[in-house]
Amino acid sequence: MENLQYAEELVREFLVFRGFTNTLQAFEKELGTDIGKGFQVEKILDLIFSVYVPKFQVENLIGLLTFFKQCFSSSETVLAATLSKLEVSILRYYIIHAIQSGRKDKVVEFFGMNGNNLLQRGQDWTSWFAIPYLKNPSLDPQFRVYFTKEWFHALHLSVRNFLSQMFNGTHILHYLFS
Repeated sequence: MENLQYAEELVREFLVFRGFTNTLQAFEKELGTDIGKGFQVEKILDLIFSVYVPKFQVENLIGLLTFFKQCFSSSETVLAATLSKLEVSILRYYIIHAIQSGRKDKVVEFFGMNGNNLLQRGQDWTSWFAIPYLKNPSLDPQFRVYFTKEWFHALHLSVRNFLSQMFNGTHILHYLFS
């Protein structure tokens, strides 16, 4: 707990130093409403599925996923591998959501910004580059499952379970305070 207070003081010091007074006020307000639970799974789920994806904030989404990946030590390969699979699914959900919202331009933009990185990962992204150019991708046998409510609910539940496991353990606290 002492380390957490120290971290909060560092954030305050940085915000004051940079002159981010509005951000400091928002930070203080949110700290005042924090119930001391640390990382809150529901809030992170809302951030991913109610803010970053619907508002097409892919850079923030990738930044959050990258932060989670950095939280694992080399001995936690199972959790890192699981997060990697969830990351692929979350990014695919971003694409599906954009298409369902009639924003194929966001899919093209996504691949323009992240395409090289995705191809280098070797997680079978090649066929996904065609999705913004398909007339009705929800009927394509390769993509049909991603357009179902069942797939979304399974993804949402998987992310919730993973975050619960990650935050209920010491994985993220070990990263932050080591």
